[in-house]
Amino acid sequence: MSKDRLDGFLIDVRTTSEENLVVEVDASKISWNEYRALISDLQDILTSIDEEHSARSWLMKGRSLKASYRRVNAKDRRRHLRFMPFPSRFATVLKNLRAYVYELVADYCLVLESVGNRNVYLLPKQLAPFFVEAVEKINKEVIEPLRQDVEKFRQSREYLSIQQCLYQHGVDPSILKVATFHLRNYVVDVLPIDFGYSIGADDVYAKMERAEAAKGLEILRNQIERKYREYALNAVSDVVARIMAIVEGLEVKGKRVRNAQEKVDKLINICESLGFTEISEKILKPLRQVSAARPYKRPKLAEEFFGNKSLMVGVGEELKPLLA
Repeated sequence: MSKDRLDGFLIDVRTTSEENLVVEVDASKISWNEYRALISDLQDILTSIDEEHSARSWLMKGRSLKASYRRVNAKDRRRHLRFMPFPSRFATVLKNLRAYVYELVADYCLVLESVGNRNVYLLPKQLAPFFVEAVEKINKEVIEPLRQDVEKFRQSREYLSIQQCLYQHGVDPSILKVATFHLRNYVVDVLPIDFGYSIGADDVYAKMERAEAAKGLEILRNQIERKYREYALNAVSDVVARIMAIVEGLEVKGKRVRNAQEKVDKLINICESLGFTEISEKILKPLRQVSAARPYKRPKLAEEFFGNKSLMVGVGEELKPLLA
């Protein structure tokens, strides 16, 4: 694993959420009985909309609303109602799309570290054009048509019926007219990094020969070296974890693992892009042959390639030195 190969981009993908299709109305001025009636009528209308716009309407279970009650002070009690005034399939599209994008990230990137509840991903330089193209395709083929569907629905009789329901129960329906349901494009933020960087070759630092700068430069050099070693180990650990997940699936007796070969191929692309040729040649390529074989042939191939009929044990032993 040479430094000049472990480079690429640190990435963050900004997605759009189904929350962008939600509105909140203030129902504080109406009575509790009217409030309950409003919720009941809205649920009926939204369920009807879902049935009308779903190809599998018989599977629809109805839609619940999110009602909140908050006491500001002894005389000021506020009730709010949050709901999505669109067919639920719009939200389903966004949920499924977000899951798909996370799968893309897993296919193209490695986890370098976790910060809070977020991961820092490395997108290999060779794979970056394909990744950003795939995300842009999502914007053109899914987000833009959905954006048009939203605007079209706002002109429909169903949307008008929601406004009328609010008005009939004493709630101002203007929020539905002025609301901005902004479905932004998916955006990939990229930060180029190069683990082949050397302080000694940097023109700026080459001029800093003063004694008072020497100690600082050495500390900086050590910090860069430490972070590289940490990221390199974490990248390999992520590859190892993915390999063992594939192996665990293949080890189940009689199980035909769906997409195992495809997962191995994607890992091969990542490893070869980053210079992890040892992992690719010694483990992934043989593992691909094992995954392509019928279950009863796998123990023999595992012994041939990894020295043990148990694929889990054999591959595990091969991977141990990588994490040492």
